[in-house]
Amino acid sequence: MESKIDILSPVDGSVIRTLKAADDTEIGRTVERAAAAQRRWAALAPERRSEILWNWGSLVERHSDEIALLDTRSTGKVLRDSRAEARRGARHARYWAGMADKLYGQELADVGERLSYSRREPLGAYLVILPWNAPAHAFMARSSPPLACGNSVIVKPSELSPLSALRLAELALEAGFPEDVLQVVVGDGRAGGALCGHPQIRGVSFTGSPPTGRAVLRAAADTFKKVTLELGGKSPIVVFPDADLDSAVRAAVQGIATNAGQICAASSRLIVHRDVAREFVDELRRRFERVVVGDPCDDATHVGPIACRRQYERVLELIRGGVADGGSLVMGGGRPAHLAQGPGLYVAPTIVDTGDRRLPIAREEVFGPVLTVDRFRTEEEAVALANDTEFGLAAYVWTRDSARVLRVLHALEAGVVHGNSTLVMDSGLPFGGFKSSGLGGAFGADAVEGCTQTKRVTLRIGAGALPQYWAGV
Repeated sequence: MESKIDILSPVDGSVIRTLKAADDTEIGRTVERAAAAQRRWAALAPERRSEILWNWGSLVERHSDEIALLDTRSTGKVLRDSRAEARRGARHARYWAGMADKLYGQELADVGERLSYSRREPLGAYLVILPWNAPAHAFMARSSPPLACGNSVIVKPSELSPLSALRLAELALEAGFPEDVLQVVVGDGRAGGALCGHPQIRGVSFTGSPPTGRAVLRAAADTFKKVTLELGGKSPIVVFPDADLDSAVRAAVQGIATNAGQICAASSRLIVHRDVAREFVDELRRRFERVVVGDPCDDATHVGPIACRRQYERVLELIRGGVADGGSLVMGGGRPAHLAQGPGLYVAPTIVDTGDRRLPIAREEVFGPVLTVDRFRTEEEAVALANDTEFGLAAYVWTRDSARVLRVLHALEAGVVHGNSTLVMDSGLPFGGFKSSGLGGAFGADAVEGCTQTKRVTLRIGAGALPQYWAGV
């Protein structure tokens, strides 16, 4: 029986589109086509691959409004943000267009009369499994590096938000990609598992939760695939009393409210010095009250709905549990009053003062517009609180003391740390997590490592016969 997937609007619950889910037979054929196409793609001159990637980026930018609307309709992301992400996706293609002919090896020190050097070679057919929170941007960010390095790519988007992926693949063909070099497989977690375990897939990039990341590693283990994982986060924002408090408050609001908190690097744990905690939280509440929650297609809206009902109910459950177990609800905690009766999956920006940091809401990734509050007295205590988590993706520190900001940033157990700044991402900047937040990186030079393999070549260049090592042989 043919399996279908309904793409639902988080605004009103309507069916946006119905797609056929790939079955095992189709998945197998897709991988076989990808493996064959990869050899043709890798044989192209790097300059030609670069031209095609650049063309793709130009087409994505030209169609960014169309792509953005597809993401907004399926995820509830504010349209203004979707447009910005689609344009940043075009930047990824152009960046990697410039890298396609810069995959350098090394000449290796050896002994006389021999030449040894290394080459970066593609892995083969490469799998990219995407999350639902930033579909178009993640598609471009994760597929451009392996394509530039000579791999073919199969993208398995989230079943919640595959529409932009399908359009981006169409634009790739228009840009000049050979048939089957870049393919999209529509399906749920079963499709992702089948692809991860397929012996002809040689590399995997996965973005999602730690439990699913572990499942991806297990599925990839039997055939020793290279795996890059970007997993969850519970990122601290540490505020010292000498900070620019106005800027820090704005950063805290943006860091948890953007995309309704559905960002892996969201600054979801406020750790604030006791001397300024009351003032800071009071101002946070006032700023949150000005945040406009509503229709993501309205230019006046700051925060749209949660992307799906399962996640919406989980966010509300964590809030209710946090308050029932002793946390203090500072503001929010449910649907906004003006949207109380509608069908949309809206959650008001929420602040929970957690007296017990063992509470699930203080330790688990909520993935919603929910900020927890904790306090510290000393720098050492601030670092200890920030590191007291299984996650280690991002962290943010606010202080005017230049020596302190460096000390604290260096002491934090996170892969991406910021001083007096909100989240910064770019194609050339590393982005990856420590601990349960990931493995490897998919940006900058780390991405080359994740989607290539090193071949060492040795040539004997000395004149004459091979030296005699065994007498009489």
